[in-house]
Amino acid sequence: MHLSLSPDQTALRDAVARLYTKEAHPERVREAESAADGIDRNLWQAIVQMGLPTMGVAEALGGGGASLVDLAVVAEQHGAHLAPAPLLDTMVAARALAGTEAGAPLVARLADGEIGALALRPARDHVATLVPAGAAANVVVALDGDRLVTATPDEPPPRRRTMHKGPVADVDLTGATVLAEGDEARRLFDRAVDEWRTLVAAAQAGLARAALDIGVAYVKDRHQFGVPIGSFQSVQHRLADLHTAVDGARLLAYEAAWAADRGEPGASALAAQASWFCGQTADDATEASLHYHGGYGFMEEYDIQLYVRRAKAWRLLLGDPRRELQTIAERRWVSPPPAPPRPAEAQGTEGGTPEGRPADDEPAGMDFSFDAETLALQQEMRQFLAENLTPDIIERALSTGTMHDWGLHKKLAERGYLSAGWPKEVGGRGLSAVTTTALIQELFRAGAPVDGLAIVAMVGATLLLRGNEQQRTEILPRILSGEVMCCLGYTEPDSGSDVAAAQTRAERIGEGPDAEWVINGQKMFTTLAHEASYVFLLTRTDPTAPKHRGLTMFLVPMDTPGIEITPVHTLGGERTNITFYNDVRVPDSCRVGEVNDGWSVMHAALVYERNSSNWGEPAHLVESAVRWAATTQSDGTRPLDDPITRERLARWDTLVEVGRLLLYRSAWMAASGALPQVEGSMAKLFLTETFVRAANDLVDLAGTEGLLPRHEEGAVLNGLLEHGVRHAVVTTIYGGSSEIQREIVAQRGLGLPRGR
Repeated sequence: MHLSLSPDQTALRDAVARLYTKEAHPERVREAESAADGIDRNLWQAIVQMGLPTMGVAEALGGGGASLVDLAVVAEQHGAHLAPAPLLDTMVAARALAGTEAGAPLVARLADGEIGALALRPARDHVATLVPAGAAANVVVALDGDRLVTATPDEPPPRRRTMHKGPVADVDLTGATVLAEGDEARRLFDRAVDEWRTLVAAAQAGLARAALDIGVAYVKDRHQFGVPIGSFQSVQHRLADLHTAVDGARLLAYEAAWAADRGEPGASALAAQASWFCGQTADDATEASLHYHGGYGFMEEYDIQLYVRRAKAWRLLLGDPRRELQTIAERRWVSPPPAPPRPAEAQGTEGGTPEGRPADDEPAGMDFSFDAETLALQQEMRQFLAENLTPDIIERALSTGTMHDWGLHKKLAERGYLSAGWPKEVGGRGLSAVTTTALIQELFRAGAPVDGLAIVAMVGATLLLRGNEQQRTEILPRILSGEVMCCLGYTEPDSGSDVAAAQTRAERIGEGPDAEWVINGQKMFTTLAHEASYVFLLTRTDPTAPKHRGLTMFLVPMDTPGIEITPVHTLGGERTNITFYNDVRVPDSCRVGEVNDGWSVMHAALVYERNSSNWGEPAHLVESAVRWAATTQSDGTRPLDDPITRERLARWDTLVEVGRLLLYRSAWMAASGALPQVEGSMAKLFLTETFVRAANDLVDLAGTEGLLPRHEEGAVLNGLLEHGVRHAVVTTIYGGSSEIQREIVAQRGLGLPRGR
């Protein structure tokens, strides 16, 4: 997995950005909208001189031999700068022509500066309607009946008036040259439309980012009530959601391009998913940025309205966006198309090996696949779960609410999964963050009761880094062997996500080796306290110091006199606890780190922290709902045959995929040596919010039977959807609520000012 551009792609991006910055500024965009054909001819000539229109065609045909990912790099900049030139249309037309014997000679005309276009919908009565770039095109590729044809009009047809003032026209196909017929014609046409989908998706991602940047800059500068409006929480939260979605859109667009280049089985579905999600995100980002401009946003002299119109137009050129959801469902579950062959024009362009892998140490650019080790360990984990995760274990966890099983936990410890991401020199397996994330997601996806896994791994890492000799030599080995469990004593009734506001007091009695500490206070949500041997306890030891500086950490045995545990049963069925500490006396050897340095001790394990955002559960929920929908019900119907059902499932399947990409982006960054705090918050925010909305919508889809819980006769998926509604909401709270994640994304990711 590699989620950044290669050096060559970075150079290409920068070169195109420089060109567009110089030649496609907003005033030039406005001038092009007023031109007869809707394009900027000077910009087009500069684009042609760079060789961009045919860069995706094989070198043997006079092109640049670039991959679809390379073209997506260009498309992203094209969208970000609202370039008023039909580059994407010509790129797609050139590749379509290059794939046929009769069309190949026309590629040279496009390389010399003529304009190409693709009719996105089959012709009616030999007329292709509302063709993007049709008003400027010299070569038009279209599907006319069962024939793929190309028309080369002497003069481009009249421009149709549209909201975005682009070069849209109806094209008469009478006398057009036949390129292919029958199934081959449909295959070539479908591939061309998918490439248009993918490139426009990348352009929409670039457009969304540019529009969002305009909005963010405006809310930083615009003052109301004496403060920047960007300091208002409602503004910050919406922009944080958009920032997250735009990042996800970009990843999805590139994944679709990568999958097409490699001939992945799901490439066609990803193209439709990217088209729908990137279009939706561009709509949302431009609308929000315009909204935050207030009345000024509607004035034509402000640039943001240009982005609003372009975003909407690109999305509608393919038709009703909701139909893309139907296309996704068709390609994912109803009639999945065969894996496309890797386009001949892209062969040998991704780094020098037959598989498209980089030669030697050359960076390959975007690669969304797992390496061989991760795939092997992922299969290892699946085999482990098949052998060790029994229905009885899951049933016992769900019925008791204790998401922990000692037998399973010890077997996970025996395999080294508790310290999988630690370096080998300190007793770990040395696995990358991507690999450990993949293993954790397999556990989540299978519904394994492993609430304690992340806790003991984190506590163990903290003891390894900051613990004393006794803790490292006596307690740590017992933790890693699975013999003992730990719980976290962080949250208090009045502090919630503000952990540093802890008021549980620890007072030292005596000095030197005989010193003791007396602890009094209360902790909320000490999950697994009733199973744990130790609580990793955050206390206040200096009430006069700033709240982050007067804290000290302790590892306290749970059998110490004065500790009381009260169970708390939750909406989701899980058990957590309130723990009370009444004159709990512990020796100074229970202290972890220095006195009043508890805040840094609590964060010490970030060195080995692995992203534990939960993609596995929402993925399992959606996959299970699809399986149910594809099954004939007692009334003889099959829910998947209903277009409304398909639309809903496709929506959540797409959003879960975006969440997966955000999650693995964060893991990849960690594996590369970065500390992806903002990116981790994005993944957590997007996945948990998607989980909640998906669970609620899918239980609605099940209807009245969706109300039935586990073991109730007629319960859909044995109550999985019903349980999902009750359980999903808590995932937006623990580990930092969605509001906290939004503040991190807004203030640290977008640089918005803190509120008063």
